[in-house]
Amino acid sequence: MPGLSAWAVRRPVIALVSWFVVLVAVIGLGASVGGKLNDSFSLPDTESTTAQELLAQAYGGAGSLEAGATIVWSPESGTAVDPAVLARIEPMLTEIAGLKSVACVTSLTGASLGTDCPQVPAGPTPEQIAALTPEQQAAFAAYAAAAAPISKDKTVAYSSVSFTGDGTQVSSADAKTILGLVKTNNADGLTVAASGQALEFAGQEPPSSELYGIAAAVIILLIAFGSLVAAGLPIVAAIIGLVMGQMGVLLVANFLDVATFAPTLAAMIGLGVGIDYSLFVINRYRQAVLAGHDPKDAALESVNTAGRAVLFAGGTVIIALLGLFVMRINFFNGLAVASAVTVLCVMLSALWMLPALLSLLGNKALALRLPWGKKPGQVHPEGRAWAHYGRFLQRKPLIPAALSLLVVLVLAIPMFSLRLGFADDSGKPEGSTARVAYDLKAEGFGPGVNGPFIVAVKLPKANDVAAYAAAVKGLESAEG
Repeated sequence: MPGLSAWAVRRPVIALVSWFVVLVAVIGLGASVGGKLNDSFSLPDTESTTAQELLAQAYGGAGSLEAGATIVWSPESGTAVDPAVLARIEPMLTEIAGLKSVACVTSLTGASLGTDCPQVPAGPTPEQIAALTPEQQAAFAAYAAAAAPISKDKTVAYSSVSFTGDGTQVSSADAKTILGLVKTNNADGLTVAASGQALEFAGQEPPSSELYGIAAAVIILLIAFGSLVAAGLPIVAAIIGLVMGQMGVLLVANFLDVATFAPTLAAMIGLGVGIDYSLFVINRYRQAVLAGHDPKDAALESVNTAGRAVLFAGGTVIIALLGLFVMRINFFNGLAVASAVTVLCVMLSALWMLPALLSLLGNKALALRLPWGKKPGQVHPEGRAWAHYGRFLQRKPLIPAALSLLVVLVLAIPMFSLRLGFADDSGKPEGSTARVAYDLKAEGFGPGVNGPFIVAVKLPKANDVAAYAAAVKGLESAEG
């Protein structure tokens, strides 16, 4: 790789032409034969996959583990099943059930609503329940009470919404319609809220975090370099490398399952490291030019010093990302390769295209100086304040090493109180529909209702109520 960068400095025109040929080829391949992104999440050889398969067999593919949504309601007075309340809720549920993306909506007043509701097997007969032991009967009753969509005091109730397919292809229009219906009925003494991943980003504008990041980077680079051209080169190099990386993500989708949010993730990583890598090279080049070195010699110096650091840093990031393969989860493999390809592309941009540009521009790479910008030859070859600081650290390295280690250890103290878990709707902003739904269910049904475990039990024989009751009893006795 240092040889490639040195060649780009010595033959800048040929290097740039070859770079753009590669860039156009990757873009063309990505646009023409790029694969489709998908959110296929599979965990082979795990209990959750086995449970999902059992449910799919039993319910014709409409198992309880599918992604869906929940509509929760609670009146200010009376119960959630009062006729006046249901007169407002049922028409809303019926309208939701009529949407193309919706397969089924559970109803409190009768049969489920929708075009693809699973056929639920008949429950045990009274005679079968009577034949159970008292302990099994109590466990069965406790399970039935816990599974009921109405709280014990009947102040909170909910309805489950199942989506067509695997639940990941819900149209934005249908999601917005559901949220609109919920908002319309959330009035006149009735609180109605909705939660579910499919509704997560409905009605929201696409995030603009990348634009804010670029704007902040431009300001910092202008202050640091004091030149419009020097500040713009890292941004340009990173964006061009990022475009190549995004097309590379589509090519990866031909061979691996790549999630729909993978391009966003790759863009965040690629933009950050891309600006950083180009900054390394340009900063070293600028220091050499300001110290009076010939521009071409300064470019060679930058790629032989900062360029090697970029190669090492980029290689480390790529290896770290590919370390996700250790988890043996296909979903993460696609994310890892997509992000690694993007990092490789922005690294090539910093080590191939950028050195050629610096060689061609020469002193003009520091053109359009701002009032605080310096001219070539104005900087002392041995540096100023930061260089003196570095030499000070080298004279007594043990003391600053010990002090920095102490600071790091103090900052690491909260790690001992770290608790791992999954994010849920309790972290959503107060007043949002997902947070209101979370709080209503927690208030009405108690702790744990928002994070249930679903257990699929394969019975020794059909309708073996005793075996099922024994399983329920065993689960009931488990801690938590």
